[in-house]
Amino acid sequence: MAAHEIRRMRADELGEVVALWRRSRDEAQPWLEARMSHSTDDDLRYFRDVVARENEVWLALSGGRPLGLLALREGFIAHLYVDPPAQRSGVGSVLIAHAQALSPGGLSLYTHQRNQRARRFYERHGFRPRSFGVSPGAECEPDVRYERPSRE
Repeated sequence: MAAHEIRRMRADELGEVVALWRRSRDEAQPWLEARMSHSTDDDLRYFRDVVARENEVWLALSGGRPLGLLALREGFIAHLYVDPPAQRSGVGSVLIAHAQALSPGGLSLYTHQRNQRARRFYERHGFRPRSFGVSPGAECEPDVRYERPSRE
């Protein structure tokens, strides 16, 4: 696994990070992204006004280029996305390790039940399904809550 720099997102990186976020979401859940049909402006506004305000946004970079992002608050992974060309190269694992280091009491997250690739990834990293439900609002997609206990 190549070494990656991990650091907080800077304000001037918003556009580049949101584009990565969109590419990854389109790849991971095309059925949902097509139905939701958010514009680039919608994505920018939501990421800036909600994701970046409610979470610490961390980036995994190589050569100064963002390859993945982690939005984390109080042990909850709100978002973890890796740019499709960088997937399966260890970027997601580096971001999970960073989240764990910042949240030694344990981690939790939600993902969509249909997103089998994400579910396998999280389960390989020690997360276990704890409950099944439906995501709120317009998304209204069956989801699963995962938890990873604290380090022992």
